Amino acid sequence: MRKIILMTSAAVIAPMSAIAQTTTCTATPDCASLGYTETSCPNGGVKCPWGDAWACTTSESEICSKYGFKYSCTGTGYAGGEGGACGGKYTSCKCASGYNWVSGQCKAQAILGQCSGYAAQCALGDILFSDGTCSANTVSGKTPIAIVVYISKDGCGQAMALKLVSICEWGDYNTDIPTLPNYDTASAASKDYDSCGNTGKIIAAGDKNTYPAAWAAYEYSTEGTKAGEWCLPAAGIITSIYNNQDAINIGFSRAGGTQFADGWSSSEIDSGYAWDSYFVYDYGLNENNFKGNSGHVFPVIEF
Repeated sequence: MRKIILMTSAAVIAPMSAIAQTTTCTATPDCASLGYTETSCPNGGVKCPWGDAWACTTSESEICSKYGFKYSCTGTGYAGGEGGACGGKYTSCKCASGYNWVSGQCKAQAILGQCSGYAAQCALGDILFSDGTCSANTVSGKTPIAIVVYISKDGCGQAMALKLVSICEWGDYNTDIPTLPNYDTASAASKDYDSCGNTGKIIAAGDKNTYPAAWAAYEYSTEGTKAGEWCLPAAGIITSIYNNQDAINIGFSRAGGTQFADGWSSSEIDSGYAWDSYFVYDYGLNENNFKGNSGHVFPVIEF
């Protein structure tokens, strides 16, 4: 009987010894190794198992913001949020018709062919796309149509076509258009930005045989635009290009366009001459080109 008891005791003790030999119990030295943040929490938190440190609870708004849920998606131009919400906010918003999601906001979309104020969101040298948006670089899925060359103080812009569309005369020598202002100095002409107003007056004064340059610009079209929306640039637009050549030339290069070097303006000097570009001169304007000479036509569009 004694032998049986001893054998039973041995059978019990042996496994316990094996466990002791193969298992090491190591104390966790601090809260950080358990994933706790040691900090003071005046309003309560999760207590660390050792010491007096606490891990503060984070508010819902802080958690949501951390993961990009920061837009309320309400107000003019908004049509709700994209995807699920966190704390009543979204990672991005749906925009109403006529608005685009730009830099975290639903902003009014450009109306190509007229001033819409959208140019205030762009910069000189930006690429204008067929959907009426602009960007410093090309955007996958969007078609570049022009480069932003002028932005007025009230956000009206003009962008120049990416290519030369014609080489032709401005018009017949000794033909002065009564409705079109005459600018006898480069300084005065450089303040004329009315590209489409000028072009409209030239178009109304005669057909494409009489005023081929203005008509070549007027009949130009691209994806997202139609004939009648493009214009012969005014002398002030050429001056803007002259004054901002670096940024604008970079834009043409990024969009794969032909950089503007010379071309007709829609600004008239008198019955025999019209302003065109010549970047060696001040203001980038040349006053010595006969209307009957051939010149380049690079149209612009308002937006």
